[in-house]
Amino acid sequence: TSRPAEMLGSVKSQGVRVGYNNKFGARAYVDEVNKRYGPVTAFQQEALHGIFQSDLVQGKTLLEVGSGPMLWPSFLSSRRFSDIVLSDLMEGNRLELEKWLEKSGDAIDWTSRAQEVAALQGYSDTKKGRLEILERTRSSIRKVVHCDVLKPGVLPQEHEEAFDVVLSCNCIECAIADHESFRCAVCNVGSLVKPGGLFVLAGLGGPGKFTIGDHEFPMANLTDDVVKGAVADAGFKLSVYRTENMGAMGQPELFAFVLAAHKVFRR
Repeated sequence: TSRPAEMLGSVKSQGVRVGYNNKFGARAYVDEVNKRYGPVTAFQQEALHGIFQSDLVQGKTLLEVGSGPMLWPSFLSSRRFSDIVLSDLMEGNRLELEKWLEKSGDAIDWTSRAQEVAALQGYSDTKKGRLEILERTRSSIRKVVHCDVLKPGVLPQEHEEAFDVVLSCNCIECAIADHESFRCAVCNVGSLVKPGGLFVLAGLGGPGKFTIGDHEFPMANLTDDVVKGAVADAGFKLSVYRTENMGAMGQPELFAFVLAAHKVFRR
């Protein structure tokens, strides 16, 4: 018997999760992003800033799916939302987020990234601005929960709800190994958006793998058509679609994308 398309993705994508559980290190990931992916982060921050200061964004609640250990998307979204839920598959990532929220002494330091966002958001004094952003973000995050983009519902049953905006940055294409599973994951994540709400997706296309330290992880070699098709199939109409080639980083096919799409019908 055939299973619903939005169920669990391919067997290969199921295997990706095993690799993450065995090899993924939250701090190694942050170090790798800071060291190698600066141009990607700069492009995505600027594009997401534009979306979050626009009229596309309405409502009160926001879910970020696959936050990883990263806080910079919340620095942007907390300007508009004071009710934010963060989520991730990996316990180590959730622990890093919790440590930052609790101002633990060994939490990852996000001060410099907050200062970049302060400049984007027009603070004349970016050092003062970064402190405001850090505190604003801490007070806006309601909770950090488990998620799994390959499972229908994505969130644990006790945390199930629909949101005005669902955001996912550099997660879905790294959580799966093929285009079919990407479509499944987008459909699953999109189901958490309220009718008429906004789905905001940032990611990377092109390569079929990426590295963190000494470890290599599979990645769905996305194209523009695959990304746009998955979003449309999940019941969304594109309002923003921006891309930038990142071939100068050593992989000619690498590109970054940011999109925003409104939910036009119920799944």
